[in-house]
Order: sequence, then C-alpha cells, then structure tokens
Amino acid sequence: MNKKQKQHQMIVPGNGLAVKVIGNTKEDVGYAIKAWKQKVKTAGILEIVKDRKEFEKPSVRKRQDRIKASYIQRMQSLRDKN
Repeated sequence: MNKKQKQHQMIVPGNGLAVKVIGNTKEDVGYAIKAWKQKVKTAGILEIVKDRKEFEKPSVRKRQDRIKASYIQRMQSLRDKN
C-alpha cells in the first residue's frame, strides 16, 4: 500500500474534525495511539475544539484583534527607534 492509498483511508467523509488511524492487530494499539495523537496535533483539531468551547462575540474578537495589532505596531516602532 503506497502513501496515497494510506492517506485516502485516513479521510472520514462528512466529518472535518475526525481522524482515522488504521491498524491490523492488537499489538499495534500503542502505535495507533501515537499516530492518532500526531495526526490530531498536525491537523490542529485541538485548537479548533478549544476555540469552539466558548462563544465569542464578533465585536469582542475584532476588539482583541485591534488591541493585538496596536501592540505589535508599538513594538515595531520601538524597535525601529533603537
């Protein structure tokens, strides 16, 4: 089985947050858990779930983005002066 076939078998149709790990025997459980953790980490699923945990109003999100942008701009201007 080549890499493209394995990648195709990992896709779970209809669920964007699902990760599928394929294993043949019971001995592969440790490997499957490690592979699952790695796939979840690289896909960024935990970050998505944490963001969805609590609703944030769009106005609050915009305000936080503006505060963050002004902070970055201040730091860049201070760095440029030195």
